[in-house]
Amino acid sequence: MESSRRGARTSGWGVASPNLQLLYFLPHNRVLAISQMRLRSLLPRSFRDRLDLHRTAVSHFVERVAPGVSPGERILDAGAGEAPYRALFPQARYVGLDDGRGDPRWDYTALNVSGDLLAMPFRDGAFDHVLCTETLEHLTDPGDFLCEVARVLRPGGRLHMTAPLSFKEHQQPYDFFRYTRYGIALLLERAGFEAESVEPEGGYFRHLGDKIQPVHRYLFRKDRALIWKVLFLLLQPFSMLFFTVVCPLVCSWLDPLDTKRVHTTGFLVTARKPETA
Repeated sequence: MESSRRGARTSGWGVASPNLQLLYFLPHNRVLAISQMRLRSLLPRSFRDRLDLHRTAVSHFVERVAPGVSPGERILDAGAGEAPYRALFPQARYVGLDDGRGDPRWDYTALNVSGDLLAMPFRDGAFDHVLCTETLEHLTDPGDFLCEVARVLRPGGRLHMTAPLSFKEHQQPYDFFRYTRYGIALLLERAGFEAESVEPEGGYFRHLGDKIQPVHRYLFRKDRALIWKVLFLLLQPFSMLFFTVVCPLVCSWLDPLDTKRVHTTGFLVTARKPETA
């Protein structure tokens, strides 16, 4: 969930909305210090983004959703956090909703509404689309949430959602669940949705590329003894290059070899509310 509570304001629906670590040399070429800059920060933004395999998959999914939202249609971003996808929907009437229990470092001022995702402050059938990215795992009752989504969607409206299967604990303690494709399908059915697609965001190699990147941080923790840091100083940039750039790129290129995709980081979901109950 990309979620902090803030002051209310009124929306259009009449509701209250509230580092290669860079080596540098001491005089006389004595190598002893490493900055905290990460290798990725030295790379072009377009190239750097390709290395964050999970986030890139989610972003590309939302980019595919955006053209299907017609001008003037109403879209609710449920669990919007900092509302990073608002700019993708200039043609639509976008509303960002969050309950404010996510990362306290985030800036939530782009939200339209601060409220409970299990009891949304909107009338029945208020939206044509609901977007929900990386939020389902943070909800104490995902079934009730999907029923609420169905309530605020008009008949024929669509839910566009991502859900993790293999991802580290985050935003503790508000991290409760992980989902298989079958669990997602079951939750959707119980909430009255017709599942149109439950698509793995990648296969085994993409999953491996995402999971191998923290290896460098474990090998070169900041709290390592000084002797470790001195002995392995010259290996540090090579480790960072290998684990955080080379490995994810190679894994991304190899991912088409996995056609079954039972190892995946998460799922990209599209579901439809039937025209008639």
